[in-house]
Amino acid sequence: MAGIIDSHSHVCGSVLFPRWETVIGDAKAAGVEKIMIVCTETAEARRAIEIARNDPMFDVACAFYPNDVAKATREDWEEMERLVRLPEVKAVGEIGMDYFPYDVTVPADMQKEAFIRQIRWANELGKPVLIHMRLATDDTKAILKEHLRVPGIMHCYSGGYKAMQDFLDMGMYISFSGNITFELDDTDTQEAVRRVPLDRILVETDAPSLTPAPVQHLDNEPKYIVHVIDHICKVRGMEKQELIDAVNKNYHRLMERKEYTHV
Repeated sequence: MAGIIDSHSHVCGSVLFPRWETVIGDAKAAGVEKIMIVCTETAEARRAIEIARNDPMFDVACAFYPNDVAKATREDWEEMERLVRLPEVKAVGEIGMDYFPYDVTVPADMQKEAFIRQIRWANELGKPVLIHMRLATDDTKAILKEHLRVPGIMHCYSGGYKAMQDFLDMGMYISFSGNITFELDDTDTQEAVRRVPLDRILVETDAPSLTPAPVQHLDNEPKYIVHVIDHICKVRGMEKQELIDAVNKNYHRLMERKEYTHV
């Protein structure tokens, strides 16, 4: 397989970056030609931007993850906004809402405020958004409908088939990660895998998280995106290269547009 795009991978984070050269070499050997490096901290974003300046294999997205916004200082916000404006940063994300009951949670009102603030950056800059949505489908949908004026990606989509059309109507692309290989009882999301339009589908790893079922004892890496592709093709009854080619076209269509309008 050749021409694979991993639309969401945290390869500059603390888990994978110490063995960066091996991770990227293995990804290339697996057929990965482009990786969107997603950064949730300013130091991580600076590192990714420098890499992207020297290698067209990499795009960068950065913003504050919903469960990190409580610890972000005023200085952090100022620096993140400066970084988002750089040309190497192709998207704003991952941003969104997360209602999972972690040991330490961020209040919903604080998440919403940060979400809207960062959506406004994307609107102003004409850059797509990467949306994190966990157990928060209705609130995420409502905020996007009211505030979003650019398209983007529903990252690691698990919102189900019924909700998917609303996101498609907002100009969003639907990206699937390793969770679809092991959350087989989530039939609503499996139906979304089966029925999402081919011109709106993307694939990702979310590395080092969500390692696909066949290698779940390991940290996830971009090379394991082949398992996500295999599962989607099995569910949809299609050839792997057909999916890879569609994803490639979709990613470039989204990231290379010069102007965005609300759809």
